[in-house]
Amino acid sequence: MAPPPTLSAKQVTKRVTDGRSRREVLRGISLDLCAGDLVVVRGASGSGKTTLLGILGGMLLPTSGEVWLEGEPISRLRDHQRAEIRRRRVGYLFQDFGLIDAMNVLDNVLLPLVPRGDSGGPSVARALDVLERLGIGSLARTNVAGLSGGERQRVALARARLVNPAVLLLDEPTSHLDAARSRDLMDDLEALRSAGTAVLVASHDPRVCDDARISRRFELQDGALA
Repeated sequence: MAPPPTLSAKQVTKRVTDGRSRREVLRGISLDLCAGDLVVVRGASGSGKTTLLGILGGMLLPTSGEVWLEGEPISRLRDHQRAEIRRRRVGYLFQDFGLIDAMNVLDNVLLPLVPRGDSGGPSVARALDVLERLGIGSLARTNVAGLSGGERQRVALARARLVNPAVLLLDEPTSHLDAARSRDLMDDLEALRSAGTAVLVASHDPRVCDDARISRRFELQDGALA
């Protein structure tokens, strides 16, 4: 018998108010993501990829439908409950990185662990190891305000990976990476997939979408998956 999905969405719809009108950004989205999956959702800018990832990661609420994470429905939980789930079980790479410019690289990476009181000792060593494997270990004490776009993106990826998440959600992860770093990223995602992490990437970059290691590909068009 196949194991249950790590992440599952059933008939997820999201409606938003746009001026005086109300429109559907997502409609009837159903998706299962299992341990060891490396899945890509393709779509043009504005197609709803970021909204979909936000709902799957528990940051946004669907208008209707439900999302399950490791068998637990999360869409109707209180804000603080969903925040705790994200800190412990979901890694998320934001398209705009979501870094705090007034802090250095290491402190940004450790930030999700601060509410848990788990940002010292072994966590610091783990963060430094992740940064080193991403090629930016030497920048650990550097303020993120002075980093390049590619460096900032790798800091955000290190933060997403730090908690050893059951699910890793990445929003356009190669948009600021050159060809070599993009290959490194895909190698890294393949290693995570092989270790049992469920990985979902939203991207329209052919360097990601056409990679032979992708297990499934979906197209997001007019708010629906194809």
